[in-house]
Amino acid sequence: MFKVVNALFRTYLGRYRKELAMHYEDPLALQAEVLDHILRTNRNTAFGREHDFHAIIKDRRRFSAEIPVRTYEEHLPYLQRILSGESRVLVHDAPDWVSTTSGTTGATKYLPVAHTSIRDIHLKGSWMSLACLYEKDEELQVFGSRNLLIGGALKGLHPSLNLPQGDISALIINSIPRIMRPFYIPDVELATAVNYEEKIEKIAHLAAEEPGITVLGGVPTWNLPLYRRILEIHGGENMLDVWPEARVFKHGGVNFAPYRTEFEKLFPAEDFIFQEIYNATEGFFGVQDRDDLRTMLLLLNAGVYYEFVKWEDYQRGSRYTVSIDGVRTGEVYVMIITTVAGLYRYPMGDLIEFTETNPYRIKILGRTQEFINAFGEDLLRSEAEGALMEACAATGASVRDFTIGPVYIGVDKPGRHHWVVEFEQTPADLEQFNQLLDQALIDANYNYAAKRSNNFAISRHELTVAPPGFFRDWLKSRGKQGGQHKVPRLANHRNILEDVYRRLQSMGYVD
Repeated sequence: MFKVVNALFRTYLGRYRKELAMHYEDPLALQAEVLDHILRTNRNTAFGREHDFHAIIKDRRRFSAEIPVRTYEEHLPYLQRILSGESRVLVHDAPDWVSTTSGTTGATKYLPVAHTSIRDIHLKGSWMSLACLYEKDEELQVFGSRNLLIGGALKGLHPSLNLPQGDISALIINSIPRIMRPFYIPDVELATAVNYEEKIEKIAHLAAEEPGITVLGGVPTWNLPLYRRILEIHGGENMLDVWPEARVFKHGGVNFAPYRTEFEKLFPAEDFIFQEIYNATEGFFGVQDRDDLRTMLLLLNAGVYYEFVKWEDYQRGSRYTVSIDGVRTGEVYVMIITTVAGLYRYPMGDLIEFTETNPYRIKILGRTQEFINAFGEDLLRSEAEGALMEACAATGASVRDFTIGPVYIGVDKPGRHHWVVEFEQTPADLEQFNQLLDQALIDANYNYAAKRSNNFAISRHELTVAPPGFFRDWLKSRGKQGGQHKVPRLANHRNILEDVYRRLQSMGYVD
């Protein structure tokens, strides 16, 4: 059966490989098609009539001129109408699900989504990522054996719409055609269970008994403990002792670079594929299409129309956007999206940089909330993570999770950054590690270097080592379990740092 399915799958995937080729040959046409589809499909919705989509279809220059950039809160009046039962507000199709998402400190966000939206955005993105895999390895057998699913949670029914609600990954798993479900483990019920710790333990036992897994995926910080648990149950030196046919780990959610060494130990095959994907509740945006590049191809055909605002302009309050034909390499942008799911000119909150424009490839630098500029240093997450990786590489250390916040300037002392780090492998010499980290930060960021010069405004950082499992438990204490939830890396305030530090104090790890 596996051979037949693989043959059919390879044939079906041909259409997506053709669309992948269009990303290299005519990317602007793909984006024009997406915008045209969104406008024409939704021109008779309340939002479409209010913003005269009929006129915008005839003159696309009016799109950015007449539709303002809107945050989630500014979309809320429309979303609340949908959640109250009104039809055809933002999109033509009625919702089938309610996707829930939240940041570490934010309230829950509710996004009604139709089956068609999941198909055109998330499932399309998944197919495109598989098309990239087959471009890398023509002999790949995605369904040569089963694939491992680890999803978010389904959380019952939405109280007013009476529709299933949950994390987007859970909704996607529920959208897998029934005919394909035998090729995945665990079953949908377990994959989308609410109790994450119980779910992981059950999946570990189930997966340890499975003779073959081909494709795995998830957030690295949550998958590492799962694989270690599987090894405890099954035995063996690495995951290839458990699943000799394992070929691909698809990862997203956090920067993979700090965890790559650990995963290479777990999957020590030269031809094993680590594929980065860039997906979120709001869309499936990018996929690593070439192994020799640590960047991702911006997906231009998966139900999302893109615009970009320069980060420096965004910080000043400007919302002047350019489409993909106006972007430049080396510039830091905030990504603005319009989607078939009913978000219009919505700032994603991600900072990205184009590494190429032929084709359009990007890397994620951080979040608009994840930076520190308490002293004029304007430190981005990508710079902090890069410096941390340098210090780890030089000392043989590895990191499981971390967060950074500012310690403000006092009357008699300069300010500094305070790092709380949970190590996977703690450096033997913390002083050496701190020296290397400090120098790497200075080398990475000109403004930081200037403020650190002679301890002018910033003294050397402070580092607190957190115990094993600390950040996972901290997230759990805040009701944030599972791969949907990540520890904020940087914050331009002390709220997260102080909450983390209070928990460390209550555990007796710091004074």
